Amino acid sequence: MLNRDQLDQYLERIIGVPLVAAIVSSAVLFGGVRNPEIGLAVPFALILWIGRLWVQPTPRLMLHPVIWPLLAFMGYAAWRSQNVTSPYVAERALVQVVIGVVTFFLALQNLQRNESVRWLVHILVAVGCLIAGYAVLQLLRESDSVLWLQQPAGYSKRAGGTFVNPNHLAGFLCVLIPISWGVVFLGKEAAVVKVLHAYAALVMMVGVAVTMSRGGWFASAVGLSLLASYIVVRRTELRWPAAIAALVFGLAAFGYVSSVEKAKARVTGITGEGTVDAGSSRIWLWRPALAMWRDRPVTGVGPLHFDVEFAAYRPWQIQAHPGFTHNEYLEVLVDYGLVGEVLLGVAILFYVGGLIRTAKYVERGVNDLGQRLSNRSALFFGTAAGLGGLAVHCLVDFDLQIPAISLLACLLGGVLASHLRFATDRYWVSVRGIGRVLVTIGGFACLVWLAPRVVGNAREAWLLNEAAEANQVDENLLQRLRAAAVLAPGNQRTALELGENYRRLSFKGDRGWQTNGMEAIHWLEQSVRLNPRDPEAILALARTRQWLGDTNGAARDFDRALALGTNHVEVANHVAWNLLTRGRTNEAKALFDQSVRWNWYSNPMAISKKAELEAKGYK
Repeated sequence: MLNRDQLDQYLERIIGVPLVAAIVSSAVLFGGVRNPEIGLAVPFALILWIGRLWVQPTPRLMLHPVIWPLLAFMGYAAWRSQNVTSPYVAERALVQVVIGVVTFFLALQNLQRNESVRWLVHILVAVGCLIAGYAVLQLLRESDSVLWLQQPAGYSKRAGGTFVNPNHLAGFLCVLIPISWGVVFLGKEAAVVKVLHAYAALVMMVGVAVTMSRGGWFASAVGLSLLASYIVVRRTELRWPAAIAALVFGLAAFGYVSSVEKAKARVTGITGEGTVDAGSSRIWLWRPALAMWRDRPVTGVGPLHFDVEFAAYRPWQIQAHPGFTHNEYLEVLVDYGLVGEVLLGVAILFYVGGLIRTAKYVERGVNDLGQRLSNRSALFFGTAAGLGGLAVHCLVDFDLQIPAISLLACLLGGVLASHLRFATDRYWVSVRGIGRVLVTIGGFACLVWLAPRVVGNAREAWLLNEAAEANQVDENLLQRLRAAAVLAPGNQRTALELGENYRRLSFKGDRGWQTNGMEAIHWLEQSVRLNPRDPEAILALARTRQWLGDTNGAARDFDRALALGTNHVEVANHVAWNLLTRGRTNEAKALFDQSVRWNWYSNPMAISKKAELEAKGYK
């Protein structure tokens, strides 16, 4: 029979299991972007922690200074999720924030034993090595698939392993590489463990190389430079090995970029435009993002609303849905305004301040004779360097929107922050009596709010994933989309998909085309209600009305779509076509001309219509 102390130790060890399992499973399943059910691990770990709170005779919490701005940001995000264009999108963002904060808090309170952290690192590095190896095989075999799914065409000759976007594999690996090298150079591990970590680090570095991610290359270099800087300054006995390793890696990187055509194209294309390797696309996202922020500088446009509001700010160079700003710091500024940016800025300052304060104490107890090896130092400085590299990568990508990376960062961030206990006992607080009750109530409140939403998101994602893999528009596809719409009636994109699929069926002209057309109208009108600023939904509605003979309603909607669809090729083409049917040929010709200027390489409709009208004498 376990006594309370033994049960407490048991719970302390297993609380990290679901969190690590969530990172591993999300990393091997497309970064977790298709599998929100992975988030259920966090409520489960929270339940275990609440249980441990009552098992401990005298429970103590470590109230690191960073907790308060994080809680303030979480509360602000909850408030900012109200009165937005898309409450559905804002709630999804809030779920991400809560999962991240809870993961950080649980790691801070529980993952403190050196043995537990060592095993955590070994598991994560092994997973990173396996995924990086898979990425290398993808490139060698010229594979165009990610597991059982087709790789997006834009990532040709780039390997992402089990991540859809190769940039995100690079972001994931750039966190782990310095940790492995920290174990090799600084750790007090057995020789075989060090050899395995060195091998894993090399495989992961090759994995970063084959992603062809320029930001990933630079971020990995920054992380390794941070670790090397520590070694040079504090570990004089390791300067020469570190210097030789840095020289070898530098020469290998130079040789790789010089000899591999795709890598060379990625480097030379940084300042280019108009090619798949052009680096200017970030600028065309950042400019409208800043314009969006200037319109609402204090509170921003709303959580995850950059893509929702993007249509009104679209530059002609970006025709697809961007999703995110590709800069996490700018994303916070746009979505949450100055208030959110300041809160997270304060959190970062408190966090970095805690690391600086802790650094010298982590080295205490290390043998001053001979080589000063310590697993604690290895994991602390390796993890700090890895998270520093990720912070740099966040300047050019949306890493924290990817569950595998955000969970990894929050878990390791909490582990790293917990080292403040070596510098001071000031932040340890005992919770007894009413304090334990209040903390429990807070934990259960978070659990009651979070768990149903994670379950609902998972059920919806299951249906939408099945629908996305359909090869044709049939009743099975429509049934899955309708079921998803019932589960999440606020999802504007599901309503749009339903409307578009019914429109496609109607446009075939088969039996029941009118019924399908009216069903399309129903769902498209719902999509427009859920997001009245989406020109694509309004355009689809206009085309369906025109097909069903409602020319006046169609003309009204075409005009609305044009007003909202700034610099949008598809909107311009279909509105121009409608203007032709209304006898406004000169206006149609001007729109087709504009559309061709925006897209002169893959725009057959506008090019052919422009030539046809010019042949008739319209200039």
